Amino acid sequence: MSVHKVVEFVHLNEQYDSDLFFEKKEKMANGKSILGMMSLLTTVRVGEIVNVKAKGDDADQLVNAIVTFVEQADLGEELLDYYEEEGVETVEKAMTSSLTCWSPDVRNLAKSYLKTTRH
Repeated sequence: MSVHKVVEFVHLNEQYDSDLFFEKKEKMANGKSILGMMSLLTTVRVGEIVNVKAKGDDADQLVNAIVTFVEQADLGEELLDYYEEEGVETVEKAMTSSLTCWSPDVRNLAKSYLKTTRH
């Protein structure tokens, strides 16, 4: 998925109260987290399996909306512009280098995120 499609995807998820999680191999991402979804969905290739877990009162509607989004989205190979490419390649680096500026709670959360999203 292109960066633009991931942003659209996350905004769609945010319209629902339910939580949606995506898992690919050992990586897991919250469907409402732009960083998490970018690190996961921008690396998915044709034929790879991504497991989806939905939890909440409107989970069925959310899953249906996501299925419709994926079916209707043009997910073909899109060339990334310079800023998109740079963003995809540097999200983890930016998070790692900014750890020292964050409060202990945020730093621990970021470290946990980085551990779960590394290849």
